[in-house]
Amino acid sequence: MDSSSAHSSDQESIKSDAFSAGTKLQVRKIAGDHCWACGSEPAQICHVVAKEDPQARLWAELGLINFSLVSAMNAIPLCPTCHSQFDLAIDPGFFFVPTDLRYFIQFELKDRERRKRAAEEGTILDRETPAAEEYKAHQVAKGIIPPDAIGGQYLRVFLKSYLHHDELPFDVMAYLSKPKEWHGAPLASLRRAIPILGSGRLKALKSQMRLELQKLRDLYFLDEESSPGNMSVDLGTRQTQPNDQVKKRQLDDITDDKSGSPKKQRQGNEERSSRDPGTTRYCPILLKEVLSYWTLGPDVTAEEAVRRYAPVFARSLRNEGQV
Repeated sequence: MDSSSAHSSDQESIKSDAFSAGTKLQVRKIAGDHCWACGSEPAQICHVVAKEDPQARLWAELGLINFSLVSAMNAIPLCPTCHSQFDLAIDPGFFFVPTDLRYFIQFELKDRERRKRAAEEGTILDRETPAAEEYKAHQVAKGIIPPDAIGGQYLRVFLKSYLHHDELPFDVMAYLSKPKEWHGAPLASLRRAIPILGSGRLKALKSQMRLELQKLRDLYFLDEESSPGNMSVDLGTRQTQPNDQVKKRQLDDITDDKSGSPKKQRQGNEERSSRDPGTTRYCPILLKEVLSYWTLGPDVTAEEAVRRYAPVFARSLRNEGQV
C-alpha cells in the first residue's frame, strides 16, 4: 500500500481500540469472548465512541457523554471484520442502536422541560441523559429483560452484506438482526447511530427507527426556537403581513374614487412609500427584511421609465461628448 492509499484509509476510518488490560478483562467477563455482532472469534475489545472521535468534545459539552471513553461503558467485543466495518466513518457496514428509542425521546423531553423551568428561575442546569443502569431498569420494569441481564436491549443493524457473501442457504444478516443485551452506555451507541441518517444506506433502517432517530437527533442538537417546525411557522407568519399590505393597497386603488386616474394612484403610492422609507417586508429568498415598495414596479410603463430617467441619460451623453 502506497502512502496516499494509507492516508486515504486513515481518513475513512476512526480507530476504536487500545483499551487498558484491566478494562479488556472486565469487558470479557461481562460480554464474553465472541463478537457481539456476529458471534465469531477471536474478538477485539473496541471503543464505541472512538478514541480519536473529533466530535467527542462537542457531545461532552452538550451533556451527551456521561461516561468515560476509556471505561467498560464504552467498550464492545467485535471480530476484526465487524470491527473494520464498524469503524468506517464514511461508509460503515454495521452499527447498533437501543431498541426503545421512544424512551430516550421521552427522557429528553422531560429533561428539556426541567431545564426550562430552572432557567426561568435563574438557574442553568446541565442536560441529563439515561445511563446504562437507567435504560436497563426501564426495560426490566417493562418486563422486556430479566433483572440479571447485563444491560438493556440493542438492535444490530447491518448496512452491508459483508458476512459469508451470501454463501449460506439463509439470510445471515436477518438472523443476526435481533435484539441483544449490551452492558455499555446507550449514548455511545447513539453516537454511531445518528450519523447513519446521512448515509446513502439509510434504506436499511426501518421507517419507525429512522423517524425516531431523526426526532432524537433534533432534540439533542436543535434548540426549540431553531427547530425546523418553528422556522416554517415563523416564516409563514412574517410573509402574511406584506401580502396583506399589498391586498390593502390594491383595494384602496379600486375603492378610492377621489384619487383620480390609476396613474395618479400609482404616484400617490410612490409618494406614500417615499414618506415612509422604513416600510419593509420579509423576503423568503434573501431571508431578510427588504424595502416593500418598487422604484420601477410592474405597474410602471416604459414611457414613465424613460421620462423618469431621461435627464440621467442626457447628462451621461453630454459627458461622453465632452471627452
